[in-house]
Amino acid sequence: MVDKNSRFYRHMRQVHMDFHMPEFPLEAIRNFDARAFVDHLERGRINMVALFSKCHFGNSFYDTKVGHKHAGLAADFLMEAATECRRRGIFTYAYYSLCTDVHAYEEHDNWRAIDRSGAPSGIHGPWARLCLNTPYKEELVLPQLTEIIQDYPVDALWLDIPLCFANDGCFCASCRRKYQVMHGREMDTLSPEDGVTWNYDACTRLIREVKHRIAILEKDILICSNRSGHLDAPRTFTEANDILCWESQPRHNYLSHSFTVRYVRTLSRPCQVMSVRFYQGWGDLTLKPAAQMTTEFAAMIGNGAAATSGDQVNVDGTLQPAVYDMFDTAFGFVAEREDLLRRAHSVKDVALLAPVPDGRRVAPQALAEPMLGAHKLLVESHVQHDILSALDIGAYADYRTILLPGPGDYAPGQVECLRGWVEAGGTLIGCGASLIRDGNMLLEDLFGIEYLEPSVFSVSHFRPRPEVRGETADLVLQCRAQTQKVIARGATVVADSYAPQGESTNLRAFRHAECAPPATQPAPYPFATVHTAGKGKAVYIAGAVFQAYWTYNHHWLRQFVAGLYDYVQPEPLYTVELPATVETNLMQLDDGDLLLNLVDYQVGHQASQTAIPAIETVYPFHQARCRVRMDTVQAVILEPQGDSLDFDASAGQVEFTIPTFTTMAMVRLRR
Repeated sequence: MVDKNSRFYRHMRQVHMDFHMPEFPLEAIRNFDARAFVDHLERGRINMVALFSKCHFGNSFYDTKVGHKHAGLAADFLMEAATECRRRGIFTYAYYSLCTDVHAYEEHDNWRAIDRSGAPSGIHGPWARLCLNTPYKEELVLPQLTEIIQDYPVDALWLDIPLCFANDGCFCASCRRKYQVMHGREMDTLSPEDGVTWNYDACTRLIREVKHRIAILEKDILICSNRSGHLDAPRTFTEANDILCWESQPRHNYLSHSFTVRYVRTLSRPCQVMSVRFYQGWGDLTLKPAAQMTTEFAAMIGNGAAATSGDQVNVDGTLQPAVYDMFDTAFGFVAEREDLLRRAHSVKDVALLAPVPDGRRVAPQALAEPMLGAHKLLVESHVQHDILSALDIGAYADYRTILLPGPGDYAPGQVECLRGWVEAGGTLIGCGASLIRDGNMLLEDLFGIEYLEPSVFSVSHFRPRPEVRGETADLVLQCRAQTQKVIARGATVVADSYAPQGESTNLRAFRHAECAPPATQPAPYPFATVHTAGKGKAVYIAGAVFQAYWTYNHHWLRQFVAGLYDYVQPEPLYTVELPATVETNLMQLDDGDLLLNLVDYQVGHQASQTAIPAIETVYPFHQARCRVRMDTVQAVILEPQGDSLDFDASAGQVEFTIPTFTTMAMVRLRR
């Protein structure tokens, strides 16, 4: 569990100040003024900032003796800005572009990253890839980082682009030689996934060297690397960093912040969950409405993270006042709530388990549609959940329910640990191909089923039985995804499968070309089963419902899973009578009080799939009824207002109504 008394959590309002700047604009950095620059930060309520020392173009923003200083910069930007930030109590990072440096790429052909075909990466705008296994690290990176560590008043280093290639390894001469020495074999047969791990390892070794230099110089400087908080980063890379980062800026919806925080809050290090003030991505110089940025910050802090946004410096080295008017509102919202939130940790209940096949990195499926669909479904069903790496076997015992949402590749030790966890009292929910390996299903006996094969049909149908029907309509429902054929061998059937009337072809089809009507009678293969195993339960859903939910957003799939979950876990931590657009998270304060957070997303109409729906105005909710499982309660208080709410407490439940709230409600239940 992350230490919220750390330096990081004393500064919960961060801006990542993007400043990638070529030298060709005549006015580049001509008007930089440190005092005016930091005045904007202070006015925007910012107490943590990343300041540039070297950008993607290879231009340094300080008086370096070994690198190339930006030709338009007369002052020492890093020294002046960092000194002014320290004077005003603002935590400061020195940003350093690691594996992207156009100037060094042009000057040193032996530093370039080389792809599998033997070609250098090439230059595309600011992107020119360099390899940390070449002399680049020894001749430029380490000397420059040492300059900063030794001479500049910064609190941390922020290392960007830790991978020279994000989707494959580097095959330069230096990599080939080093790999041969370290592993005793050639690189040519390296898989793309192992190639990425090789890139991560190079950055991990660099961090270890930098930490050694920090220790020699007796400095108190932390290290943060981009991607270090990612679910698919090797744990060795994650643990080498003092502060983690995951850029979770929304693309076409607002679920990314929630997904990210619900993973990183299970780790032992603080993490920047980073959005941007732009609409379409870094540096487009657009500006989100204050309501939109505030909603994003509410999703971050309400789920247990600090609030972080990216900004962009103007070409001339100044900042845009309107941006800091917006930040004043959005970060002001955070400032009113942060003292209470930094004393709280999220309560554990349900875990979405991300597969880890090799003991280091999660499988790619962990970031695919089934995982995203399961997260979306649980958020919209108001189910308390984390996203947990299967590496963290010791954490399984903290959860009542573990969900395996779709195709995955779990290591044998993880699978057997799940068996023991269920038999000790846990509830395991498997779905579709989540445990199918080489034509066999793992833990068949635990689920009380016999696996046969995948269905030949691309669409399946199902009908929940009354005990799990929940809010679904009483009819045969569609699951537009792959289904597995199983036989119940001791398990209780809670939903029946219905085969389609046939697979549609060009010459033989029903009215809808893809979805044939269901058969009139159920198939002898269940769609969902529940089986008691030891003190626990194992639930199996034969259809890939989470992938289908992400792809098609069919509401009945969420209703069915919610009904099934209520059947196997009839005592939820809380229930709220609010729409699916309100996200919930239960936290526990250090004094034992509970804190129920409600985050309201009021998005506009969706345009194209690449557009972010706008949030321009947030209207209040009224009369929000909530129930929280709690044995004793002395008071129910709406924070940060301090308003006492009427409540009823009986049979271990506390019931109360929030009269009104906008964007985010925080309700404290005093023991």
